[in-house]
Amino acid sequence: MTRLAHALLFAVFLAVAPVAPRAHAQTSNIWPLAFGMTPQEAANALGCELAFVSGRPGSEVLVTLRSASIPSFYKGDERIFLQFRRGRLTGWKNDWRMRYGQLF
Repeated sequence: MTRLAHALLFAVFLAVAPVAPRAHAQTSNIWPLAFGMTPQEAANALGCELAFVSGRPGSEVLVTLRSASIPSFYKGDERIFLQFRRGRLTGWKNDWRMRYGQLF
């Protein structure tokens, strides 16, 4: 009886697994980024302008700000910080924040 129950649960899991949402399968705005890109290539890949945050020429931190696609009634902003060293992309951080007091 327990083997039948386990087999049934396993079959249900296999049937539902392809339908279940996965974190990595969600659409992301940073998926086109790759290590070694120049600032111009990163701006073209993200489809927006980059703004200077800090650092000296060639080793700077740049940021892009745009509206976040958060599925809710509240609006949000998405910031992507890009770290460049010797003119090449070495890392990035995706950050978002809510715009309080604004609906839709």
